[in-house]
Amino acid sequence: MLAGCGGSPAATTAVPSVTATTSPGVTTSGISPAECAKNKAAETILFQTSYDYAAAASIADVVVAADRGYFTDMCLTVKLQSGFSTDNVALVSANRIQMSSLGSDSEVLAAVAKDANLEGVLTYGKTAISELITPGDSHYRNLKQLDGTTVGIKGALPYEVASMMAKAGVDIASLKQVQEGYDPDVINQGRITALPVYKSNEIHTLESQGEKFHVWDPTAYGIAASYGVMIVNTGFAKAHPTAVEDFLRADLEGFLWGYRHQAETVADCQARLDPKLYITPGDSAFRWRIEAGIVVSSTPAGKPIGAIDFPLVTKEYAQDNQLKLVPAGVDVRRAFNPLFVDEIYDGTTLIWPTRFS
Repeated sequence: MLAGCGGSPAATTAVPSVTATTSPGVTTSGISPAECAKNKAAETILFQTSYDYAAAASIADVVVAADRGYFTDMCLTVKLQSGFSTDNVALVSANRIQMSSLGSDSEVLAAVAKDANLEGVLTYGKTAISELITPGDSHYRNLKQLDGTTVGIKGALPYEVASMMAKAGVDIASLKQVQEGYDPDVINQGRITALPVYKSNEIHTLESQGEKFHVWDPTAYGIAASYGVMIVNTGFAKAHPTAVEDFLRADLEGFLWGYRHQAETVADCQARLDPKLYITPGDSAFRWRIEAGIVVSSTPAGKPIGAIDFPLVTKEYAQDNQLKLVPAGVDVRRAFNPLFVDEIYDGTTLIWPTRFS
């Protein structure tokens, strides 16, 4: 039903190694006293997660970096707070929290279009993490047949799903969109005809229950998409560029370690989860395996993990603008700052002062 979701992550891009460098006069953390002082001057960096402590890209990596002391190695004081993506734009824009993550490059563009004081500084996934499902026994054989039907949503149609449907000729305005939660069982209960889901979440629930369903993947329609995007308050980034750079350095080291040590990473996230979410360890293990694997496999050959891909951003923006999801006139170079990630790589190798993965 969904290709590529079983087994170990299938990577077409090699996971970067970490270069250790040493020089006279460095601190015990491996960075220079001057750089350490700059990072300490940033004081406490508040990072609010995009969905509690789910084992997802742009969350699990931060948890690992905190728990393994990578932020401390960079002389950074980082406080993690549980949050939700839709709340983070206003909080980061107001500098009430300094860094967070959003679901896609499109969400960053939409925020900047509304004059949010933030910028995207790292994008993990370079493809769709969302897709659409229809009932397994339904007569729907092409998306155009969904015109005028009822679609379950979580807030709104994901940007990439909306673009896929529009490209297939669906009249988006004809859809009756109703709010549904994260329980995908509704797809076979007759209330809705289609449901956007995450490749790393609801799919696992349905497969484990033996439910039948049909998948419509935006990647099969050539839709540009992204996920796991780190954002920072623009004023904070200007005042403390070294701190932002080293936060991302530690976070990427957290991702690389987490990719190689998946059970420990899931356990770290699971220990922090709000018990009201009822996310089982098996669900978390599936989520991290899929999300981390897609991050690696979707990274273009010869490019470092997390780098801003402006051709992809531009194509994604064009899709959004065509559907009037994001207005015209947004400067993608204002919305995203690639320099922080660029500074912490040597080619595709993450530069880490003293610690080996």
